[in-house]
Amino acid sequence: MQKWNQIFGFLILTILISCQYDPYAHKYTTTEPKESELIGTYSFEKQTVDYDITEFKDSTNNRTVIPKIEINANGTYKVLNFPVFENWNPTFIGLITNSGKWNKTTIGSIGDGTGELKKHWGMNFNELPDESQNVGLMNKKHPYKLIFGFGDPDEGNVMIFKKE
Repeated sequence: MQKWNQIFGFLILTILISCQYDPYAHKYTTTEPKESELIGTYSFEKQTVDYDITEFKDSTNNRTVIPKIEINANGTYKVLNFPVFENWNPTFIGLITNSGKWNKTTIGSIGDGTGELKKHWGMNFNELPDESQNVGLMNKKHPYKLIFGFGDPDEGNVMIFKKE
């Protein structure tokens, strides 16, 4: 019987050690924001996907650029020098500039530890690469930040933009 208790204890310990948690989940926006609070320009703050990338360079003149996202009240957006990371094991592909339409939506849910799930509010950018189309909102109130997640959320591979 003691051997079974040891095996059971080892299995429980293994499960507890292997469980991880999205390191940004506690910062996600779980109360529906007003669309007017989302309008504005957001500048690149940081990325944790590839620590070897400390700045982004324009491919035509090799100058350092600050990626930006402009969200307009008419339902359109524009990204300027937006970093593209692709695949489940994210790899930096390059910078893009484009525009499209955005809409406010829920992009997932977050457990609060009590068994209740809360909606994670964010936006959808229709013309960005698949890995970046759904962007989450961060902060409990205005001003919000934008968070793009890549790969397994528990690994914390993100790109964050702050409102100017």
